[in-house]
Amino acid sequence: MFTRYDSNNRKFRLYIKIKSKTPKKFRVWAEDYGKKNSCYAERQIQVDKEREIYLSFPISPKELFVGVLNVNDIKDKDYEVTIEEKPLLTYNIALDNETLDFLKLALYFCQVSGFKPATPQGVMYQTNDDAFRIKYFDVIRHFNGKAMNTPARIGHRSGTIEVAKAKFDKYTIPMRLMILLHEFSHKYKNPKIGLDISNEIGADINALYIYLGLGFSKVDAICVFANVFLGAQTESNLNRMRKINDYIQKFENQEYAKLN
Repeated sequence: MFTRYDSNNRKFRLYIKIKSKTPKKFRVWAEDYGKKNSCYAERQIQVDKEREIYLSFPISPKELFVGVLNVNDIKDKDYEVTIEEKPLLTYNIALDNETLDFLKLALYFCQVSGFKPATPQGVMYQTNDDAFRIKYFDVIRHFNGKAMNTPARIGHRSGTIEVAKAKFDKYTIPMRLMILLHEFSHKYKNPKIGLDISNEIGADINALYIYLGLGFSKVDAICVFANVFLGAQTESNLNRMRKINDYIQKFENQEYAKLN
């Protein structure tokens, strides 16, 4: 099943119900219509007779392409799909002007970076007031020229966030935002609560507060952290993952912010 959906840059949720006579595994996704590397949501789910999931869109393009496919048989049409739009759930979070300024740049960059070029020298994106900068590289490299595995990093003095296209192209728009908010939080949030700028857990939690509060899906947040940690399954990273999951659960229970 494929459909064009008039999202018109709105904020909303799509509830997608799949009915199948036999158990099947489905890929469900939504992307910017006609744009490569522009996935707003991507899920693989097991369906036994009937199942409904929702996809959250705190941001959306002018037009979405929504797809549902049997993972093991893409020609299969023996199933039913219905789509219903409902309001987006958001939380009453506190966002200062600095964060709002950064979000304008970050959200735009996340939406377009999949189909925009990057170079070895880096392509600069910045806010109108030049307070925040994102430099888009093909890959991020060590000073010796060797490619790094990281999707992004922030200059502790300059505040410039460097991003690797080789990594970001594979991420959904929400996953990209989670990474950018993490880097932003290192420099602009950690020191405000008495944490060292390099404190990873502080950056994780500060970023999740903004990300979840805006209505973005916890699924993409968990997936991107797991992806980053995959190459370094240290005790420190396992501890971070435990704290991330614990924070998400408490946030959903409205311990840190109430639903709007």
